[in-house]
Amino acid sequence: MNGNKLFYRKIEAFSLAEMVLILVFVAILALGSGIILPKKMKAKDPVVPHGRYFCTLINGQEHYFLTTNRNSEIPDITNPGWKQGNCQKNFTVPKYANILNVQMIGGGGAGKDASMVAEDEDSTPSAHLAAHGEKYSVEVDGWYDINMWGQQGETTWRSTWNDGGCIARDANPGDVAAFSGQIQLKRGDVLQLQLEASTPNTRSNVFCSDGKYKPTESEYRKGNDGGMAYLLLNGSIIAAIKGSLAGTMVCNPIINECESRYVSTDGADGEITSLSSQITNVQKRLTPSGAIGSVKIDYSSRNDTSSSASTPTGGCGGSAGQTNATLYPVLRDTVPIIRIGQGGTPTRDATATIFGSFPASGGSRGGYCQTGLSKSQGSDGEASTALQKLPSNPGIGAKGSVLNGGNASGYGAGGGGGAAQSESSLGIGGNGSNGLLVITW
Repeated sequence: MNGNKLFYRKIEAFSLAEMVLILVFVAILALGSGIILPKKMKAKDPVVPHGRYFCTLINGQEHYFLTTNRNSEIPDITNPGWKQGNCQKNFTVPKYANILNVQMIGGGGAGKDASMVAEDEDSTPSAHLAAHGEKYSVEVDGWYDINMWGQQGETTWRSTWNDGGCIARDANPGDVAAFSGQIQLKRGDVLQLQLEASTPNTRSNVFCSDGKYKPTESEYRKGNDGGMAYLLLNGSIIAAIKGSLAGTMVCNPIINECESRYVSTDGADGEITSLSSQITNVQKRLTPSGAIGSVKIDYSSRNDTSSSASTPTGGCGGSAGQTNATLYPVLRDTVPIIRIGQGGTPTRDATATIFGSFPASGGSRGGYCQTGLSKSQGSDGEASTALQKLPSNPGIGAKGSVLNGGNASGYGAGGGGGAAQSESSLGIGGNGSNGLLVITW
């Protein structure tokens, strides 16, 4: 071969058996890594804490109760865990929570007072005028009890700012002016309620001149003032009540941060501007309840109470507060306005529990009657059973030597009605209990 030598070189390589063993080893290693690595690399999901937040009125003041157990039962108002404080400002939206389950119950209605009813009448003449232009035509001559409330202004508020670190105090409206009295009417007379529309509150200024933390339209409300309310008899005004003013909130341009940034002032109270001499035994008062003006008219116990032609009748119990529920999506770390309904009394109607735009109406006075009772015996109030294991105890209707109806206890129950012991002694209705708000997440 042209003098060149051909050399053969022996090349060493893995055998088939060795290759199989290596592949098996690599497969085992890969399998083990698939279990270990994801546990190291995967981010831990955030834990959403659960709990329940309760809010009610105790001795006329807002109290709240917080628990980390979402299945916790509704606490009794005697539970020492209740803390006094503003329900809205003391609620912190839970971190990572996407939706809140909100349940509400309005205040319970009071029991109706006992009254005297003519034997030839099926029921006591009465009416409740609560809208502009509503009328009541008198069909029975006699004295009538009149209760009238003015219109109430609205709350002015500014939501949180500075990344939720600052909260302005709500500017509450003034109290509503109201009165009770008696008027003599005859068949054919017409009573009418007229209400003026509420007017914008021009005293609030939530926009700071430097533009810092300027709120959007969804982050503030300049509440309206309550308008005038008039009671007309046969076309002539016999009572006029000026509505209470909305709260005032004004930016403080000197201070730049938190609560001092806004000055909140409660609005002025309503005022009775005129009252006809036709209305006698007048008692004037101020009350925080009553979103709109209204008039309640009842056939008076003043009508021939000593006559055998009239017999005493016990009042009906108050109805329970309405229950409402909603799912509230958490879009930011704020909650809407919260109001807890007040229980009714013989001189004040029950009010609604409110969560933003969702209300649970208060119960009505004397709105729950029981059949088969003696005319001199009051009916028990209505108990609310809509919420599971809700402590709701209605007032007991009066009977025998007990003239006055019992007060309700718990939440949102109606009070018991008063019972008449004799033709000259008439009992008064029991009070309804306050409303309740429950937030679960």
